[in-house]
Amino acid sequence: MSGKAVETAGEHGPALREGLSTALSWLTVLPFAGATVFDRTTGRRAMAAIPVPGLVLGLAAAAISTGATLVGFAPLLTAVLCVVSWELLTRMMHIDGLADVGDALGSYASPERAREIIADRYTGALGMGAVLLTLGVQVAALSDLLALPSASTGILLIGVIPALSRMSAMIGCSRLFRPFSTGGFGAMIIGTVPLRWIGLWWLALTTTAGVLAAVALPGVNAWAVTGGVAVAGVCGIGFTLVLARHLNHRLGGLNGDCMGALIETSTAVCALTALVVVRAAVQP
Repeated sequence: MSGKAVETAGEHGPALREGLSTALSWLTVLPFAGATVFDRTTGRRAMAAIPVPGLVLGLAAAAISTGATLVGFAPLLTAVLCVVSWELLTRMMHIDGLADVGDALGSYASPERAREIIADRYTGALGMGAVLLTLGVQVAALSDLLALPSASTGILLIGVIPALSRMSAMIGCSRLFRPFSTGGFGAMIIGTVPLRWIGLWWLALTTTAGVLAAVALPGVNAWAVTGGVAVAGVCGIGFTLVLARHLNHRLGGLNGDCMGALIETSTAVCALTALVVVRAAVQP
């Protein structure tokens, strides 16, 4: 991701188009050109649109889940395929960040040394453990969602979870936090996002999921999906605030790798929370 964003000067294009195309260029493997000017304005626009790449991942997972259900794949295999699609479509950049942050936090080193560990291109056992545990929770939660009595309920939720989890990067890039370096990708994006944008995205995703659920699902399942998305978003935001504050304290600020760690862990939290809410709603 940082390799696509070397700071340069120049004139910006229209905000909406530049934000959407840059977010998709930076955060997916899709062939979008993105911005030609890279500065904090570009970073703010791209981070404001970051749930859009999440929607793309969600659509891919929903398509995989639908096809796998039709051919009779087990929920566990389908869940693995969904998570694999998310990682391939993002070049595994977020789990790379999670691994680096896991190594840094597990070292219990000073902020200066922890930042050096994050910059090290090698992954240690602690980082690998963080990745395995996080992906394990994601797969298990998605598998249980797909095993619900109404498969469509689980598929709809899986389609929204990646967008919900990407709000975590908006929190990390909000004005509550600062980059620990004056250069690089983190300096371009962290501290640029107004908090109100996160609330607007939460409302938009919850409303959209509710409308789709009302059209596609009967009775209690529609309400379960709406509630699941709303509560998962709130829990994801709460979890991210706690983790981001901890990272900010331990590292003396945040960087781009921290955004990857926030996204991956928030994906697990959102999936798990949505599962709990939907199960409570649909089971007697």
